Amino acid sequence: MGKDNFQIEEFKTYKVFLFRDSYSIHITLKSGKAIFRFVTGRLENNKVTDAGNHRLYEVYQPKDSYAAFIDILRNEKPLFFFFSDIDHSAYITTSDEPVGEGEG
Repeated sequence: MGKDNFQIEEFKTYKVFLFRDSYSIHITLKSGKAIFRFVTGRLENNKVTDAGNHRLYEVYQPKDSYAAFIDILRNEKPLFFFFSDIDHSAYITTSDEPVGEGEG
């Protein structure tokens, strides 16, 4: 756990897993891996597991937010992963962008 009680880390690669009714996005981080699991119904609590020098972040999101995550991953850069060590909230975010920048 960092002195700021949160982790924020730029990432450049991800994998999408679609299997039957299971949707997940795996983000490769220098500190480990973040797995976003998109589920129907009640969300489990996000968690982090330390494994040696690496961390595994497991993040649960509503299934209907999957398309928005894919859109951001495909169309924005740079991207950052955020995780709070206090309340285990997690998200992906862009950096500051100029107003009216547009796509392309």
